[in-house]
Amino acid sequence: MQELFNKMSFFAVVYALLFGAIYLYGRKSFPKLSLWLTVGAWVLLMIISYYNGMIAGLLATVTILVFFVVLKKPNGNPALQQFYSENKIYSTKIYSQAALDILGDKNWRYAEGTINKNVSESIKYQLWMGYIKSTVSAGQYTRTTTFTNYLAFIFPPGSASNIFKQRAITAADKSTYSSREKLKYFFSMDTDKPCRILNATDGSFIVEYLTVPDVENYSKQLNWIKENFGMAYVSVTQTKTAN
Repeated sequence: MQELFNKMSFFAVVYALLFGAIYLYGRKSFPKLSLWLTVGAWVLLMIISYYNGMIAGLLATVTILVFFVVLKKPNGNPALQQFYSENKIYSTKIYSQAALDILGDKNWRYAEGTINKNVSESIKYQLWMGYIKSTVSAGQYTRTTTFTNYLAFIFPPGSASNIFKQRAITAADKSTYSSREKLKYFFSMDTDKPCRILNATDGSFIVEYLTVPDVENYSKQLNWIKENFGMAYVSVTQTKTAN
């Protein structure tokens, strides 16, 4: 029994290190997929190791090679260009200094899009895509560069309704997360909900996300904005007039 325990402990540590490395390799492009694949593979190989360590070792080698191919970062440029075109998002050099002051320097790229606030009216908003680069030391001679990516939706003063603002504030409130959500986002980056809701000094309303710079995440975050922006629209100006 002690021999079996030692064998299982050895395989558990080795596979955890291997699949941990695979997860770090794939999480930037596939944060959810890489987590589930690596955890699932580790559990499966541990079960196989209990019966036959040699077969588990062979399967581990094959699995790692397959995961390197499956989780390889895709060439996202053509897909992103199509995403921008379909959503009428165009690059611009015009930006809000007040928004930049509150968002900070994150190597932003500026773009402009259009969103409907009701069936007959639309407004222009700015879409900022940025990142922060940091270097992490992993030993005396090894350093790893990591990137944290951001997506910010910036709405001109008076364009966002009070209802939309409240929806955004509620979505970003992490105290409302369920135990399952807290556990999920402990292991993976939360790209589902806004990370910050901000009001710039010029009256601009800002919804900022942590993101992965690919079509899947950009689409998910833009769709949430579209779905909630036009719902039960009441303009800030109308609200003030009514009061």
